[in-house]
Amino acid sequence: MGVADLIHIFDVAGVAVFAITGALAAQGKKLDILGVVVLGIVTALGGGTIRDITLDVHPVIWVANTTYLWTAIISAIAAFILCRYLAYPRRLLLLLDALGMSLFAVLGAQKATALGMPPVIAVMMAMITGCAGGMIRDILTRQIPLILQRNGELYATCAMVGAIVYVLFSGLIPEELLMLLSIAVALAIRLASMYAGLELPEFVIKGHKLEPRDVVSVDNKES
Repeated sequence: MGVADLIHIFDVAGVAVFAITGALAAQGKKLDILGVVVLGIVTALGGGTIRDITLDVHPVIWVANTTYLWTAIISAIAAFILCRYLAYPRRLLLLLDALGMSLFAVLGAQKATALGMPPVIAVMMAMITGCAGGMIRDILTRQIPLILQRNGELYATCAMVGAIVYVLFSGLIPEELLMLLSIAVALAIRLASMYAGLELPEFVIKGHKLEPRDVVSVDNKES
C-alpha cells in the first residue's frame, strides 16, 4: 500500500468518525434528520475546509473529491438510524472524537509538509484540521468546545504533540510508519487524559491558591 492510498484511507476514516460524532452530539437537541446530517457534515469537513482555505488549496478537499462529502452524509444518516434503536454511552462520543482528532491532526501536518510549509505551520494546520470540526459541532449544539475545557481531557495538545512527532521524524522514518506512529501518539495522550486525568498545569500566581472549580466567585454571584 502506497502513501497516497494510506492517506486516502485515513481521510475517509476520519470523515466517517467525525460525522458520527456530529450525529451523536445531536442527542437531546430536537434536530430532525436534515439537521443531524448538516451537523455531521460540518463536523467532518469543517477542519479540512479551514485548513485548505488557509493554505490556499483550491478546490477544497471535499469539492475536489466528493467521496468525502458522501462519506459524511452516509455516516451521519447511519448514526441517526442506529441511535434510534441502540443506546450508547457518552464515552463512545469521546472515544470516536479522539480517534477522529488523531487522524485529522496528522493528515493536516502531512498536507502542510507536502506543500513545503515550515514546521510551525504544519503543526498549526494539524491543530486546525484536528480540532476545528469538533469546535463547530460543539458551538452548534450549545456546548463549551472541548478545546476550551480543562477537566482532565487534553485536546489541542494531543493534536500538537502528534504533529510535532510527524514533523521531527519526517524523512527519517518511512512515511507510512511515521503516520501510524504520530496518530498513535496523539491518540494515546488523548486517552490518557480521559482515563488517567492527565492535564496541563494551570496559571497560578505565587501566594495564591486556586478555588475549587465548582465554586462560583462572590463577584459572579453579585453580577
